Amino acid sequence: MRLSLVALLVLALATGCGADEESAPTTPGPPTLPASALPNLEQRGRALGLEALAADSLEPEPLRQLLEDSGYVTGSEREFSGKTATFDHVIARTLVFEDMNGADDYLGWLGKHGEDFLGRADPAKLSLPGNSGVGFTLAACGTCKKELPTFLAGWRRGATVLSLLASGSGANPERFGALARELDGTVG
Repeated sequence: MRLSLVALLVLALATGCGADEESAPTTPGPPTLPASALPNLEQRGRALGLEALAADSLEPEPLRQLLEDSGYVTGSEREFSGKTATFDHVIARTLVFEDMNGADDYLGWLGKHGEDFLGRADPAKLSLPGNSGVGFTLAACGTCKKELPTFLAGWRRGATVLSLLASGSGANPERFGALARELDGTVG
């Protein structure tokens, strides 16, 4: 009887491990902004599968379908949070598509959905690296006393889309642009 219990336990553990391996990405995610880029902020990184990326949208199903149709391969994200004189929250992403057309399809979607990330979004002229860039800033509400300057941008390097969301009391287009160029430098 004891042997059966041990065998059942081993089988349960093996089955659980197999399920986790199937849901985990089989290849490591592409490089994104390194943890050392903002050393005074807490950070965490994660892989971005198709479902996780589609969950960004206020309407996930159409974005999931666009990602599938556009040949989304893999992605990674590093999120920074805390309090500094410049940035309080930063999300840097690197998204890989099968080809440039797929990357442009995603950028086209991003260009129409700034509000999915910012709530109230205004187009912003930001100095961005790469090709086919889109940029937004958080639209000022006029009565919000603790509203932080916030910027969102995406651009393409070949079949790779890089995106950056950053907010903080010292955030401005120049500092945002410098951080975007640092992220852009991670694409080889």
